[in-house]
Parts: sequence; C-alpha cells; structure tokens
Amino acid sequence: MIFKSFAGVDLFFRLQNHVFIKRYESHISGPPLDMVILSISILLLWVTRAGLLDHVSPYLRYILVILPKYRYELPWLAENHPEQIALYTCLSFLLITFTFAKTFLFSIYIVLSKLGREITVEDLKSFVKTSLIYLLTFVSFTFLIPLPVYGAGASTTVLGNAYFLTFFNIVLLKMLSGGILSTVLLAKRIKRPNRRDEVEPTKP
Repeated sequence: MIFKSFAGVDLFFRLQNHVFIKRYESHISGPPLDMVILSISILLLWVTRAGLLDHVSPYLRYILVILPKYRYELPWLAENHPEQIALYTCLSFLLITFTFAKTFLFSIYIVLSKLGREITVEDLKSFVKTSLIYLLTFVSFTFLIPLPVYGAGASTTVLGNAYFLTFFNIVLLKMLSGGILSTVLLAKRIKRPNRRDEVEPTKP
C-alpha cells in the first residue's frame, strides 16, 4: 500500500497501536467510495432537481475560478457541454470541500493519537525532496493544470464532459489526501534528534 510506505519510509515501523492501524488503513486504502457516493448523490439531485444546482452553481463558480485549473475548465465545459456546467461546478466544489474536511479531521486524529517515535530517516533531505515532488505534482494536477486534452482547441471532445473530469478529480484528490496524511503521520512518528548526539566530544 503506497501510503503505508511513503517516499521509501515504512510509516508503520514498530507501530503497536492496532486500533490506529485499522482506522488508518480503512481511511487511506481502497476505492474512494465516500466520494463516489457523494458524486452519485449530486448527480441524482441534478437529474431530479436541476434547477437547484443551476441556482447554486454561479456562486460556487466565483470561488472555483480562483484556481487556474477551473478558470479554464469551466468556460471550456460551458462552451462544449453547457448542460453540464452546473453539475460539474457543484461536483468539483463539494468534492474539494469534502476532501479538505476529511483530510483535516484525520490529520488531527493522527496528531492526537498515541504513536511511538520509532522512525529514523537517515537521509532526511532526500525524503523531504521526494515527498515534496509527490505533493506538488498532485497539487498541480488537482488545482492548477486543466485536464482537457486540447487537441482541436476548445472544440475537442477528449475528456469532454463532467463525468470524465469528475472521475479524474476523485483520483487526484484521493492521492493528494493520502500524501498529506502520510506526511503528517511521519512527522508524528519521526524521532527527534538527540542534542547530546549532535555535540561532538571535546578532545583533551
């Protein structure tokens, strides 16, 4: 499992808190069923009461267009699939909000859990570099880089509707959340340097 071992470091090394292990594994591994259920619920709401999403989506759009990814995707989708713009706006906003809340709350749970500081990272700079590359990659694809393949410009139909875009957004949000939680877990478990070990003995 990718988030049990992050950037080459075993996050469960000598971890004896089995309750935490069970909750962490159920939270971090497996398909993102909670996000899929949320998406299906919004889709059903769109099918039954489309007017409600049409009323809410313009306000959510003002927030989403702050992000470069949606600054392109929303106008592009509105031009090519105007009937789906309200659906995609509500899906994107609620998925981001849900993932942020879920990640934040579980990060607090990790911080408050009793976990032994048993992990020693020999090359801390290399680990930090690897983890930053991972996190920045998924931050970029989640919030900065638009997903549509340009092809023939704005008229392209590759990844050209809210369903495909939402699928990839769920995967990217899942991976970004997992990377953040793994980083928090390592920060909780990593051994703090012993100041006595850092001081070189004076020679007579």
